[in-house]
Amino acid sequence: MRIALGERFQRDVRDLDPQQRAAVFEVLLALPTALGAPHTHAGLGIRKLHRSGIWETRVGLGLRLVFALEPNLLSLVRVGTHDEIRRFLRTL
Repeated sequence: MRIALGERFQRDVRDLDPQQRAAVFEVLLALPTALGAPHTHAGLGIRKLHRSGIWETRVGLGLRLVFALEPNLLSLVRVGTHDEIRRFLRTL
């Protein structure tokens, strides 16, 4: 599975502190294998947010990672707090 980093995602990650960036990186490493295994992704809290194919996973307690799924492509869209992600979803 290929992973595409969106421009907004890259900007969001740059604004994070080093510990948060490390947590995002750990989730990124676990995400492709977890998508095909329901018992594995239970800890990541993967859930569908929008009918357009937008999904979310937890990165610790305060951060959420938003991504889009297509065949053989995982597009990382945003990283932010719960409130920031809710504001983003209103724009869809």
